[in-house]
Amino acid sequence: MMRAYDQVVFSGGGIRCFWHGGFMSVVGDFEDVRPARISSASGGALSAATWIGGRETDLLAVMSEAFRHNSSNVDADSSNFTPHQEIYRAVVEVTLDQEAIERIMAGPVYEVYLSVPPKHVAPRAAAALYGVLYKLDQAVRSTPHLTMTTAAGLQHLCVDARQAARDGRLVDLICAAATIPPVFDVPDWDGKRVLDGGMFDKAPLPSSSRGETLVLLTSRYRNLPQTRHRTYVQPSREVAADKIDFTDASKVTDTWDQGERDGEAWLAKQKEDS
Repeated sequence: MMRAYDQVVFSGGGIRCFWHGGFMSVVGDFEDVRPARISSASGGALSAATWIGGRETDLLAVMSEAFRHNSSNVDADSSNFTPHQEIYRAVVEVTLDQEAIERIMAGPVYEVYLSVPPKHVAPRAAAALYGVLYKLDQAVRSTPHLTMTTAAGLQHLCVDARQAARDGRLVDLICAAATIPPVFDVPDWDGKRVLDGGMFDKAPLPSSSRGETLVLLTSRYRNLPQTRHRTYVQPSREVAADKIDFTDASKVTDTWDQGERDGEAWLAKQKEDS
């Protein structure tokens, strides 16, 4: 890595988050970068966990293998008629072994953001409402930091993932972070019904944000914030992976490979600018 970063943010994006893995495999592993704070949302929570735990390539192999054995995004035998929830949890459990979890417990501040809908709105109705507002915000404003969903009452919960790991709840937290009804059931976290944290903010900064920050995205935006001490990095083009398509392993590896190429190009640009 060409410069030091105090913070790294892993944005949401479902399976598109494999771009994170490819990018950081070139730019710098956790031991190289050693930021003081890491924050994440949605699928970025798993990206962050595997980066800290040194299991990024394991995740690529395990997820790819799972997709090779899954031929449909519909499963009549599942409670929500899709295989996503079961596959995702199994992949997380296999990838994050005890050694990786211990690294996370001993690592830097690592936060996972969850979205919390109003109590008076049924969880699935909330998911539909905020899902529409999320899409509208992305189409109109085209920035990773949302305003329409929060204006409509969506709140957030910032969870200490290190403490969740110490409590034996890290897998539960990472799975809760990637909750997209009706593909996933709406979970409960500490007495609150929660949704995908990306509905609140695609790339939430650490709760005690300060210093140089690297923000890793998974989609392209027209309006990236121009903020001092904050570096946004986005894919050079739309990635191959679809957010919730769990059937095509080649799209996973293609997305990782693009991350590697983009990482190499980014490093070259950093060297050129210095």
